[in-house]
Amino acid sequence: MTKPAKIDVVTDWNTPDPLKLAKKNPAYSYRWIRKNDVELRKQQGWETVESGEIDLEQDLRVSRGESSIAQCNELILCKRPSSMNKAHRKFIDDKNKRVMDALGSGFHQEGQRSGFATYGEVKLEKIKS
Repeated sequence: MTKPAKIDVVTDWNTPDPLKLAKKNPAYSYRWIRKNDVELRKQQGWETVESGEIDLEQDLRVSRGESSIAQCNELILCKRPSSMNKAHRKFIDDKNKRVMDALGSGFHQEGQRSGFATYGEVKLEKIKS
């Protein structure tokens, strides 16, 4: 029995994504943030990224404007250490868990008794740490 010939599969052409980063430092998490929200995000540990830092200075879709900050239309590229990002995610997850524990399953049942739409049954389970 002969081995079948290899078939080359051609994928459709897609528009290049100007927000995709080719060169990233693995020690940081990157995020495109709206200009209006940059000051708030700086309080959360985000800092702006220079376009030369990640090889965006050659990309015509990413304008430097008056400064060397990586910017695409109304978005500015920011970074923060991955460890800080993980700590922030853990904080948010813990906060959400405390809210769900405080509400308990009684909240959902009370909504059904009061005639509110409750979107089906909700079962709360303790997550093993």
